[in-house]
Amino acid sequence: MPVALYARVSTHQQQQEHTIDSQVHILKHYIQQQGWTLLPDHASLDEGMSGTRLDRPALDRLRDAAQRSEFDAVVVLSPDRFARNYAHQWLLIEELEKLQVQLIFLHNPFGDTPQGKLLTQMQGMIAEYERTQILERTRRGRLEKARRGAYVPWAYQCYGYRYLPRRHDSPPHVVVEPGEAEVVRHIYRLLVEEHLSCRQITKRLNEAHIATPSGQNQVWQPATVRNILTNRVYAGQARYNYRQPALPSYRKKNEADLRSLKTGRRYRPASEWVWSEAPALIMPEVYTKAQVQLQRHAEVAQRMYQPSSRRSLLRRLVKCGACGLGMRGSRRLRRGKQDEYLYYDCQGHSPLTCGRVERCPSRSIRAERLDTVVWQALCQLLQHPEMIPRLHQTWAEAKEHNLSTLAAQQDHLRQRQ
Repeated sequence: MPVALYARVSTHQQQQEHTIDSQVHILKHYIQQQGWTLLPDHASLDEGMSGTRLDRPALDRLRDAAQRSEFDAVVVLSPDRFARNYAHQWLLIEELEKLQVQLIFLHNPFGDTPQGKLLTQMQGMIAEYERTQILERTRRGRLEKARRGAYVPWAYQCYGYRYLPRRHDSPPHVVVEPGEAEVVRHIYRLLVEEHLSCRQITKRLNEAHIATPSGQNQVWQPATVRNILTNRVYAGQARYNYRQPALPSYRKKNEADLRSLKTGRRYRPASEWVWSEAPALIMPEVYTKAQVQLQRHAEVAQRMYQPSSRRSLLRRLVKCGACGLGMRGSRRLRRGKQDEYLYYDCQGHSPLTCGRVERCPSRSIRAERLDTVVWQALCQLLQHPEMIPRLHQTWAEAKEHNLSTLAAQQDHLRQRQ
């Protein structure tokens, strides 16, 4: 009988300790004893994946192979290795039963009787309760370690530092990356000494072809530069337990596609923060001057956007038809004369400052011409308010058509895949 096996470990530490190998050894030994056939493609292993998630790569491949009837049974060590959430566990069991694929748990003495199925469901609920307890104990343990200075999560992916885990009874510690640390100091010098903005600093870094913090992006982003300039770790102060998950004020994705509804973050009270020392890359005085300079930049930008500054009518409302970025207002003086013209320029004309490699090919638009067209259309619409519901209906139908077209393209790509 052709069969498949599934094994899973939830943490990277278990993955490094090869605890998944012991599961595979037990499962293969049981399959050999029964005289069943196991193909190499039917050994599905999820390493470092939580059992509360259904979007596991190996589990998805196993479910797809079950729909193609490539095997007659699936062998798993225990129900909690298959799924820790009772609802997910029951969904997978019911799905395999409909496909006439037998699910065999080695550590399940209850059998396939109605009483055994009931006890299996109870075991799934107990596993879900156990996971909640593990999460709470882990949270409290990490908090206590952070208070003692033995837990440094801020250094896991902090630019300029390298985290060294505990090895051979030596405690975990953090070392400074010399090359990245020099880039951080250079960013602070550009802000404090030359008074450059975050976008100007981003342009300097991109022109110098300095590697990005993640190493995956081709260019720096202004938000990345600002995060470095506001991170207190570089001044020697690291904090933990200062934020907590919360429901966001707005959501860009569909709730059905999210793993958790609490995708936002909000600050905890300052009394709950846990402070620790970090290897300082800059002096605290430099960090303080940087925050003052950022505040000055924000005040200057706010003054520039006041109505008295002759800002454009459609500022921040016009989108580029070529690349989709927002268009900003700019002023140009005619050569040899004092005549001033206002234009709308795509932000993609300066690709290094907006995180792109190539320049947008769109042309600039005279602000007075576009403002006149939009203002006349708006006045005409206000004079005939009965057109507003019809325009809204047309807009809604066009949006629904675009969504249906996108969904059809996605289905076509999934079928091709």
